[in-house]
This record gives sequence, C-alpha cells and structure tokens, in this order.
Amino acid sequence: MMLWKMEEQGRKLLLKLIEKYVRKGNNLLEIGCGDDAMINKLSSMYGISAKCIDPYGYGKNVIKIEGERVDELNEKFDIIYSIMSFHHLSNPEKFFDASLRVMKENAIMIIVDWKKGVNTGFPEYYFDVEEVISMMDGYKIIEHGNERYHFYAVATKSNQQNIY
Repeated sequence: MMLWKMEEQGRKLLLKLIEKYVRKGNNLLEIGCGDDAMINKLSSMYGISAKCIDPYGYGKNVIKIEGERVDELNEKFDIIYSIMSFHHLSNPEKFFDASLRVMKENAIMIIVDWKKGVNTGFPEYYFDVEEVISMMDGYKIIEHGNERYHFYAVATKSNQQNIY
C-alpha cells in the first residue's frame, strides 16, 4: 500500500479518537505536527483553541520545540496528541513526564503511531502499543489497540477519575 494511503488511515483513526473525547471549550496540543494542517483542521471542526509543536515544523502556528520540552509552554491542555510522530522522540519517557505537567484535570493523551513491523520505507524505530504503555508512568490507560498499520493509546493522569 502507498504511504499516503497508510497515513490517511492513521489520520482517520486520530479523528475518530478525538471526536470521542473532545469537548466544547477544550484546547488541544499536537506534538510533532510537521505542518499545522491537522491542528488547524481540528480547531476549525470543533471551534476550539489549539497549538502545535515541532522542532522542524512549518506553518504559522508551529512552536519550534521538542516534545520532551512541552512543559516549557507554561500552559495547560485538555487534549495532547501525537499522530505518526511519536517514533521521532529521542526520549519518550521524558516526553510523558513533561506532558503530565501541562495536562489539565481530566486531560487526555492520545498517541497514534506506526506500529512495530510496518514498513514505511524509513529506517526508524517503531514501537508496539505495549512498549508505549510501559513508558506511561503516571498515566491511566483508557483504551488502546492496533489497527492495520497503526497502534493507539489513550490515557489520562493516573490520579484522575475516569470520566469517560
């Protein structure tokens, strides 16, 4: 299958998950946005505020910092997500720790990425969903699973009540 078609499936999965958890008045943060097309789409679809970070990203709304430094934003978010960019983090555990500091009460973390074993044509390290969950100290997993090319994990802070 062509890479763009595989990417489209990942975006559809993310949209399905976002739709499940987004609420009026939420603010979202995309980690590793590349361009800012997805976050702009979500902001427009739901009429919510949104930001994105990517050290190499481009677009008028991109904040150029690494995911591991997300807590430097000094802002709290209702939903933090990463779509097909988690594998670019140099220190995923540090990213998860920093993200806890910028998650509001009852905030949601969504990770959608290529699953281990998928051939994207790039020599990168891909995780399986169990590896990612094992890195999520301080999080309570709400749901997780595997699609054909992607895995996903949805979590909140472990000290939060499950409101979903």
